[in-house]
Amino acid sequence: MIYTTSHRFGTRNDFMETKNWKKDKLRASQPFFVLDSESFIQESYRKMGISHFYMIRKEKGVTFRAIPDGCIDFIFSYSEDGLKASVLGTPLSAKDDMMGGDTDMFGVRFLPGVRPTGLTVKLKDLADMALPLKDFYTDEFDFDGLYKLDDFISRVRFFLSQYKKLEKREPKPYGKEALFNAVCDMIYHTDGQIRISDLAVETSYSERYIRKVFMEEMGFSPKKFCSILRLQRAIEFINYGYDEDTADWATDLGYYDQSQCIRDFRRYLGMTPRQYRKLVRDGDYVGRAVYAHDIGLKI
Repeated sequence: MIYTTSHRFGTRNDFMETKNWKKDKLRASQPFFVLDSESFIQESYRKMGISHFYMIRKEKGVTFRAIPDGCIDFIFSYSEDGLKASVLGTPLSAKDDMMGGDTDMFGVRFLPGVRPTGLTVKLKDLADMALPLKDFYTDEFDFDGLYKLDDFISRVRFFLSQYKKLEKREPKPYGKEALFNAVCDMIYHTDGQIRISDLAVETSYSERYIRKVFMEEMGFSPKKFCSILRLQRAIEFINYGYDEDTADWATDLGYYDQSQCIRDFRRYLGMTPRQYRKLVRDGDYVGRAVYAHDIGLKI
């Protein structure tokens, strides 16, 4: 059985019986976008470097906390004044007020470590930042066309129609960019459970050079990227129902021990795994994070 985000883990045996969950690519999560919104709809994509699409309805003036995910998000905010397009870089720790106060938002989250086609700035220059997308993005994208649409599926389809045109003209990466992409892919596909020495063997580059290239593009080390993805996998398991004590699942997910897991949660979320688990249970995360295909909508 392949693990999917709709499956709930009640016991460690449930988890151990689905050890091929790694076949399902991690969908990096921003749980407070779900918990603090009035409604949240999403759909996975996993093509062209896109992780998933989502749409948020919320009260005016409400802002969200963002946590480290290694991702770039495009956020399109709708108001009477027009469309506000922003690019969100990954936070380096829990960060409040990274989204504006508009009530209707459409988002595109790219896979961890992916720099979107057409973006003219490196990932390191976006860390902890929310900046106007138009300042750093190709003018070939039809922002006005996206503003005219008000439902989730229409927005997804329109974005893809624009993005696919850019993808077809994008030259293949080479040199440092190709190495960075390869390292990101290996870290992502192992959920951060890979050593730098293994990356060196796989790429035939030295550990020192890999760190240098990674720092130039991402702004932090491959080791930190690994810890962020490991945290994201832990969050995903808590979100979707793994209920046992930290010690068991922490080691199954690649943490050295329980204390390392707790330390990372405090460092990146500002709370313990137990506190986070209570938060998502009390807030009914699973019930609030609606998938489009579950309500009969198709991209």
